[in-house]
Amino acid sequence: MTHINVLLRQVAVNEVIKGPWAGVDAGVLQLLEMNKQVTYAYGDFDSVNANELKKIRKTIDLDIVPSEKDYTDSELALLDLRDKGYKNIDVYGALGGRLDHELINIQLLNHPKLRDSSIHLRNDKNDICLLTSGHHELLASQKQYVSFIPLYDETLISLEGFKYDIKDRYINIGDSLTVSNEFTEKTARLTTNQNILMINSTD
Repeated sequence: MTHINVLLRQVAVNEVIKGPWAGVDAGVLQLLEMNKQVTYAYGDFDSVNANELKKIRKTIDLDIVPSEKDYTDSELALLDLRDKGYKNIDVYGALGGRLDHELINIQLLNHPKLRDSSIHLRNDKNDICLLTSGHHELLASQKQYVSFIPLYDETLISLEGFKYDIKDRYINIGDSLTVSNEFTEKTARLTTNQNILMINSTD
């Protein structure tokens, strides 16, 4: 099996999403409360109290990492799941909450060891993923808007099959040219010379 869902913290999650599941910190507790089987658990568990931690330990063997460390719990989880062979990872709880955590969760999509995995950061309004350099055939999303956010200056991009098509345009960090586009075809095309973020979103 190459797909897994990850819950990073306690947030609203659709009950019908099928597993397997990995949890991080308080996300583990929520999964247990939702009667989801937790395949892997990660974190320093500084976001749960002693009684909650005892409840988690009754179900799962934990290898708790130190609170003071050189990486986030999110990075730990994603890198380990990648090493375990998971190629498609849907992450919930990565967006919202503390802004520093949200920004680094998004930047983790471009981590050298994670770029070749298909990782999506999802909530009810957004679906964020990384598109690596090259040509991509993109299926239209059910969400109304699609944006492409450059991670590097001098990113050369072409779009076809969108409300606003462009041909061989350079965009830089901070440019808003490719924000709030829309699909006009069931399958659209993107070509880029640099890794770039794609965000499908709705109001």
